[in-house]
Amino acid sequence: MLTSIDIQKNRKLFSENDENITATFKALSDLNRYRIFRILVQQPKLSVSSIALILDISLPLASQHIKVLTNANLLQKERRGKQIFPKLEHDNPFVKGIIKTIHQAID
Repeated sequence: MLTSIDIQKNRKLFSENDENITATFKALSDLNRYRIFRILVQQPKLSVSSIALILDISLPLASQHIKVLTNANLLQKERRGKQIFPKLEHDNPFVKGIIKTIHQAID
């Protein structure tokens, strides 16, 4: 049985980043969103329309997935004329960790 001291010690393990981490996992839990992220790891200069073609999904669906990834701070968007180019958010330490994990998994 846990004592109240044990319970308090365990609660101290929680951090402010817990919500960010769960949001990251939630965003990547969809296969298409994970694939978008993975595609951008390998080919960082693709437009949303190119990503939609690669995944064989509609442009609005690809845009919605990219919006979820952007809201989770995994991507940022760059506009060039009428085209939008999603880019990995390299300032996010989770992105660096995910990229490292992907490279280890596919090697």
